[in-house]
Amino acid sequence: MDSKERVLLIREANTAFNAGDIRKARELFLKTDYKDGLIRLGDHFMYDRKLPMLAFGYYKKAGRQDKVDEIFQRMVYALSVWLGRDKWKLPESANQMDSSAKSSTPLNPDDFVVHPILKAKALEILSSKR
Repeated sequence: MDSKERVLLIREANTAFNAGDIRKARELFLKTDYKDGLIRLGDHFMYDRKLPMLAFGYYKKAGRQDKVDEIFQRMVYALSVWLGRDKWKLPESANQMDSSAKSSTPLNPDDFVVHPILKAKALEILSSKR
């Protein structure tokens, strides 16, 4: 596709997104590989629709490793809370980073940097499951 056609498709995708036609916007953002549009889709699914696993794919495709890491940290935090701090142990292979660490050392969820909104949402999800 030439640059002129790409620009027109991106404009059409932005118009569709702003009008709430997420399916059309998604199709065109993916077709044009428009990173900013993919990030907008990721934000839409992450914050508006509260579907982080869908957002994950768009952030990954757009190369937003910071957002991918944020979702991953959120999942690790939620898993550690769900399992309980006393049951969360480091595997043997994780000791390569710190040779003095033992495999029975529990992970502390407070050691992870998690965006406050994501942490609150994870805790909300966990409390609704009980």
